[in-house]
Amino acid sequence: MREPFRVGILADTVDAPGGIGRYVREVLAALGRRTDVRVTVLTTERGCATVRRIAADVLEPVVVAPRADQVSLALWVRYRSGPAFARSDAEIVIGTKHLVPRTSQPTMLVVHDLLTITRAHENALVKRVLLPRHYRHSLDDATHLVAVSAATRTRLGDLDPTWMTKCSVVPNGMSNHLLSVEPVAPVELANRRFALVVGDLSPRKNLALLTRIWKSASPAELTLVVVGPDSGTDAPVRSELLELERAGRVVWIRGAQDPVLRWCYERADVVLFPTYEEGFGLPLLEAMTFNAPVIASTDPALLEVAAGADGVSHLDPDADDAWRAAIERVAGSRPEVAPSLPAGAITWDEHTDRLVTIARETVRSRSVRST
Repeated sequence: MREPFRVGILADTVDAPGGIGRYVREVLAALGRRTDVRVTVLTTERGCATVRRIAADVLEPVVVAPRADQVSLALWVRYRSGPAFARSDAEIVIGTKHLVPRTSQPTMLVVHDLLTITRAHENALVKRVLLPRHYRHSLDDATHLVAVSAATRTRLGDLDPTWMTKCSVVPNGMSNHLLSVEPVAPVELANRRFALVVGDLSPRKNLALLTRIWKSASPAELTLVVVGPDSGTDAPVRSELLELERAGRVVWIRGAQDPVLRWCYERADVVLFPTYEEGFGLPLLEAMTFNAPVIASTDPALLEVAAGADGVSHLDPDADDAWRAAIERVAGSRPEVAPSLPAGAITWDEHTDRLVTIARETVRSRSVRST
């Protein structure tokens, strides 16, 4: 019987909100369901309980980073975590967000998007100054890269062709938990018809388009429901959302868990995705799985995920009148169909299986080259 494959995982964002946090939790849970791996996880003290809960059966001793603030943690991961993984006998270290350790071991970096580089000006000062440089160095240093969409792989090549040549594409999966959890109705939405948008307040999410539309008049008399954390750097949009919330045109649900999120996907008249740039677009896949009508931007990653599905239409992210007209046209047309994985989509177990296969091949190729 083959010895278990020993993998190191950077999981300091395991308790983070949004897509990155979900990604880390889903991959760790999928690894925890396997019998052919052993996993050394690096996380924060806060993340230890979550890691042990979802991946206990495959865990080696967990590596706890000594600092949790963003800058100190990033620097420790990059420059000090390598020896900890070496002591665990990890055959490869997989970075799940922006960084891999500087180490002689093989490393693999999952590339969710290039926003830290391409839209650095939208970040807070410290992140804007420090992170793009370390992200570029990690992209250079990683033995292999895995992009979550072909669109992201193409963007890698636009920035540096050498990154693209060592990059595989493995699309994100659909959440098992979201499909199995019992939906819970938020009290704020009792007897309301609504349009749904899922995400934070980053300028690239383009919530300004929606606040402009709802400020003039609610299309099709729909409430705009925003499900996402009070984070991001778009202060004007935050002010507009709070004003519209006071006026009764917006419901902003911060920190929603999966039961509420599922209920929203299943009840929304339409799900809106006006983003300027995405690496994949998990909420689009989730909305499609629950058969919600979707209006999305023409971002290449969203076009890729939608794959021409009948229930998804794409519009220029700056065409306010076209978005209003589309919302009014789609409202009330939702089909009564049970949730199902869209054609071509994969589960997180399939995603993780492909990730492990690529990691094994990366280790094997590195070993062959060194002999």
